[in-house]
Amino acid sequence: MTPKSFDIDTCKEFIGDAGTRTIEAKARKDAEAGVYEPPAEGTGSHMSKVRSEMEYRIYVYAHHKRLERLARMATSEASPL
Repeated sequence: MTPKSFDIDTCKEFIGDAGTRTIEAKARKDAEAGVYEPPAEGTGSHMSKVRSEMEYRIYVYAHHKRLERLARMATSEASPL
């Protein structure tokens, strides 16, 4: 964990394994469906806003990775061997 950082590893560690897996699964499903619905922005305390920002970053990272993978799969299926 990197103090005062919002890098992906810090976000995953802060949110925890179960929470990260849930967010990543939703992001992958959304990417495959062509939907972009990140977690809602936190309200209230500073920590709830930090948590929601970290959840958002995990979602965006996983969504982006899945879109890239889908594009690679489409490219490899389109090109004959």
